[in-house]
Amino acid sequence: MSLLKSLMRQMEKIDFLFPNNFKELMENEYYDYDKFEWFLYYVFKLEGCKVEKVGKKGKGDGGADLIINIPQEAGGFQRIGIQAKYWKNKVGTQPINQLASARARLSLSDLWIITTSDLTSDAKEIAESMDIKILRGDDVAVLIESVKKRYNEDIDKNGESSIEFIKSTEVKITKQKKSKANKEDNIAIDKRDEELEKKLRALRVELSKKHNLYPTYNVFNNETLQLIASKKPITIEELSKIKGIGKKKIETFGNELIEFIKNNSTPYDKQLENAEEDLLQFLISERAKIAKYNNLSEEEVYSDKIAEYLAKMKPTDKKSLEKIYGFKKENIEIFGDYLTKIISRKIKH
Repeated sequence: MSLLKSLMRQMEKIDFLFPNNFKELMENEYYDYDKFEWFLYYVFKLEGCKVEKVGKKGKGDGGADLIINIPQEAGGFQRIGIQAKYWKNKVGTQPINQLASARARLSLSDLWIITTSDLTSDAKEIAESMDIKILRGDDVAVLIESVKKRYNEDIDKNGESSIEFIKSTEVKITKQKKSKANKEDNIAIDKRDEELEKKLRALRVELSKKHNLYPTYNVFNNETLQLIASKKPITIEELSKIKGIGKKKIETFGNELIEFIKNNSTPYDKQLENAEEDLLQFLISERAKIAKYNNLSEEEVYSDKIAEYLAKMKPTDKKSLEKIYGFKKENIEIFGDYLTKIISRKIKH
């Protein structure tokens, strides 16, 4: 894929993570009142509406958080002002009055209040008297489902989507742990096999239909797909180490996925050029010596897979050794200097 096409694809991505369900919208730390406004912004944007986000986080909005402009056949626009309330408690009369006051000032033809909860009886009475449309938590859940439907349509038609969902499995992971995990995975994703990635997108649609896994991202999301394309797991054990592939998915389609990878990718060791193959064999033979000298098992030194990464990337200092996916950080201090020295020596000869 050309650099331009790759950049264009990235530009199409929506810089927002959608919730998988209403509960996640309310409980995940990613979301707050401002994110809820952005959620509504993108929902209506995906429907083809021209949307304005009126207020900024921490600043007033003059009664309307969003304005939707819908072109009319006779000309002009239907302008809908929306007050968004990311609340667990019922909405009172004040937000309703604020929204009503924005009608003339912002030239609004219609007024909506969208809340994750409900309205008090007084607020509901005022809203109905002013012809303000009320959308409650159940309606918000329907909006989430509409996004998931749009995502599935994109995947079925194009094999990818501009829509991304929050990774539910990461909800309880602290930001520090996320950063550490993501750093390692990002290295792997940078080395992904884009041809295999295309094939995996098509396979994802097939697995979704075959095993009744909807929406399609429930098979595996884009990040997991990229990790599969880079790491090329060919055993259940290797597959289980891929972020986003749990026990349930392995039981459902693990063997199918492994067979697919075996049949549609070149094993990593066969990609190595002759010099790299020579370095790989040297590193595997040297591993026993390093293990004995440092009182470690050979597996604790590095696995065959990590030896392949070492042969491919050829780190010649401790800083570049840190970039080797899966290489234990404690081993960098134990024998990093020795390892990078013998790699440098081997490359020169």
